[in-house]
Amino acid sequence: MVAHNTPRHAPTDTALNPVEVRLAGGMLALNRFLMTLQNKRMPVASFTVGRDEDGMRATILLDCPPESARRYATLLSSLEDVEETEAAEETMEVALLKVRGEAWKDSAARARIGVHEDGETVVASGAPEKLETWLAGIQDELEDVVRLGPIARPGDGGT
Repeated sequence: MVAHNTPRHAPTDTALNPVEVRLAGGMLALNRFLMTLQNKRMPVASFTVGRDEDGMRATILLDCPPESARRYATLLSSLEDVEETEAAEETMEVALLKVRGEAWKDSAARARIGVHEDGETVVASGAPEKLETWLAGIQDELEDVVRLGPIARPGDGGT
């Protein structure tokens, strides 16, 4: 679990609100996008970027009330390099594991963590909090773990 240092004047009704953004223009676009996040002082709790067949995609977890997150998503949608912005309804995290034994299979089912094996690698996915708890529970069985970070699942409304 990550500790947060919250100032006294900070709002207490914050939550992690995922926003998924599709970028055009490669690394220069990503650099401009990151500078915008910094210059606008957006409350970014987590940032994950990746590529797929359609281009570059970034998932941002904003630590703010939902209304503020919607305003930030609207601001981001107006940027030059942004092709699409979507508020996400669901966030999941993916981890790649090297494990000993077979006990992790039953515990994953009980924790509602999606798992499958690809050779010697176990691919696990689920809600970030559930995955964190499950990984802590199977710590003795883990040889190695690579956490890929939060990935948003887009909702209905893109901007």
